[in-house]
Amino acid sequence: MKLKLLFGLLGIMLLSLVSCDNDKINPNREGDWDDNIKLSRKEVNVTSSSNTVTIYTERDGWWLNGIRLNNDIVNLNRSTVLLKDFVITNPEFQIERKDGKTIIITMNKNNTNADRVLYVSLQNGDYFDGIAVIQSK
Repeated sequence: MKLKLLFGLLGIMLLSLVSCDNDKINPNREGDWDDNIKLSRKEVNVTSSSNTVTIYTERDGWWLNGIRLNNDIVNLNRSTVLLKDFVITNPEFQIERKDGKTIIITMNKNNTNADRVLYVSLQNGDYFDGIAVIQSK
């Protein structure tokens, strides 16, 4: 009886290993989506003074996935990031979304002795994209 149970468990384990999906084996697995945000720009370089840039998307179904300033994660109000209109204010920057398709990013004056990088991560379903704003020192 113990031998049958052992073979049964080994069989189940073997089947589970064989049925696992591996991204390297199947890169076109269901869930990999094409660009469904369509950013007008993905990287912007600005001077050290206060700057405002406007970026457009072709679709409005995306949401804000995260923000990093110089690789430090910025805490977000999760209920805000799903809205079609919002404003996120930080001492170093402001991000505004209008009508679902317009992103207005304002970088305050850079008083540091180093470049600053603001990365805004967007998501729509299983597609991820982002905007990098590089502000010179």
